[in-house]
Amino acid sequence: MFALYGSIAVVVASSVIYHLAQKSIAGGGSFFGPLAFAYAIAMIFSLAGMYFQTGKIEVVDIVNFKNWPVLLLGLAVFGIEIGVLLTYKAGANVNTLPILVNGVVMACLIPLGALIYREHISLTSVLGILLIGSGVWVLCSSSHA
Repeated sequence: MFALYGSIAVVVASSVIYHLAQKSIAGGGSFFGPLAFAYAIAMIFSLAGMYFQTGKIEVVDIVNFKNWPVLLLGLAVFGIEIGVLLTYKAGANVNTLPILVNGVVMACLIPLGALIYREHISLTSVLGILLIGSGVWVLCSSSHA
């Protein structure tokens, strides 16, 4: 139980820090340098985690181009980082952007989960999609994202 809720707490805390940092970076200048430095920090922590988990750092395990989901993950992470930075640079508010983005992502993932992973779409999921859609509509119509 602690593993589940502890992991969720890490995601929540990291997401809050992420958006505050992104909003601060978006202020001026090039954001590719800070982004590269952020990736370097993430790489150091990832390599340290790999070492503590397995007792070794295997380059073959790191650079495995046959593992297409990892390649897609890298592209997706880069796209998320640049997209959020550009959105904040364009003037988005830190108090609404995460809600809008996560709401739309959730609404996209429910049908994709059913199509790709054969996950069941319940009445609760359908109601959730409708609530997400109405929440996104309210946020978009009442304020600047």
